[in-house]
Amino acid sequence: MKLADLSLEVINDLCNDDNWRLDIDPGFDSKHEFWMCWRHFVSLPKEPSTYYERTEDDLADFLTFDNFSILLPVPRTHHNAIRLIRLIPSIDQQTLTLLIHDSFYEDWFNDQFSARYGFLAIADRYQKFGYDFYLASYYHFSYLINKDYEAAQLIMTKKLNDQSKNTINY
Repeated sequence: MKLADLSLEVINDLCNDDNWRLDIDPGFDSKHEFWMCWRHFVSLPKEPSTYYERTEDDLADFLTFDNFSILLPVPRTHHNAIRLIRLIPSIDQQTLTLLIHDSFYEDWFNDQFSARYGFLAIADRYQKFGYDFYLASYYHFSYLINKDYEAAQLIMTKKLNDQSKNTINY
């Protein structure tokens, strides 16, 4: 599933601040958690920003983990750097809890120790207008521990090894 596949009525519904809000803590150097509206992640502003230009790549898009289509509040540019650590569906499959590792910011993810930084997401099932997917309502920076940290270390080791193979030495 792709964001572009959603009907205008779904996009408009997701932009409704009273129905769909997101509790978010982007982590790293962020000092506070806050809430945001999904409209910032699913549609471009009608008026251009005076701060920076937003493009389609700045919007979210679906990720698929274990056959679940999930909309997380991360730009499409991050998708290649996102790896699933753990996914826990509720018994009724109306809610998913995810631990993910997003190593997009390479300045932060340049050694194995940085594998301890991850994100916790809670996504609720969206079943309206003939669609069925999961939409994050909670997305927070999290420190990974125990088996989750070990899994992230393996991911970071592979990423760092792949980077070193692609480095050209002159």
